[in-house]
Amino acid sequence: MYYSKSVWGGEWTCGIGVATAVSPEGPFTDHGALFISEDIGVRNSIDPFFMEDGGKKYVFWGSFHGIYGIELTDDGLAVKPGSAPVPIAGNQMEGSYIHKRGDYYYLFGSNGSCCEGVNSTYQVVYGRSKSLFGPYLTKEGQSMLEGHYNVLLHGNEIVAGPGHNAEFITDDKGKTWMLYHGYLKSDPDAGRQVFMDKVEWIDGWPVVAGSEPSSNSSSPSIE
Repeated sequence: MYYSKSVWGGEWTCGIGVATAVSPEGPFTDHGALFISEDIGVRNSIDPFFMEDGGKKYVFWGSFHGIYGIELTDDGLAVKPGSAPVPIAGNQMEGSYIHKRGDYYYLFGSNGSCCEGVNSTYQVVYGRSKSLFGPYLTKEGQSMLEGHYNVLLHGNEIVAGPGHNAEFITDDKGKTWMLYHGYLKSDPDAGRQVFMDKVEWIDGWPVVAGSEPSSNSSSPSIE
């Protein structure tokens, strides 16, 4: 389990840690920091995303001061000696998540204000690349390293601030579903809640119907 250690305003003292367990339910043993912002040289080092690709382990992270990736040791408990952070996106987002589908890697993130109840402007943004470390491009061919993005999901009259998507799940019929959080406008005092919506793939690009949270939907097929 990779986690953030952070307090508001502590953009150079925050960092990414790692803990392990023999099952998802725990108990977890904390192994401490992979790195701290001031040591790795990346401001606001939070929001880790772990990925294995080609037999190697990586962690990606960052929050509005660039999105970076780095290779880990084979056990995933430390940065691989000699590895350095590689930037894959600019300052436009946080909460990175990479989904591999076919020939492409899809980089998702969130921008806007996450935590202002009905006034939250959070939204899910993305680009894609044929290489894990980029370049990630928009539909228009613009670079995410230069701050560009396409919008996958934004708020509507039902949900404010949808974003910080987590797992992309493929059900037993091959359909894709995305988990994310947001505020129900009818009950914002309940805080951020978890939502799920279906992701279609059109000409190799992800699409959520209407680019907004659904009020009702089919459900995933689990056999």
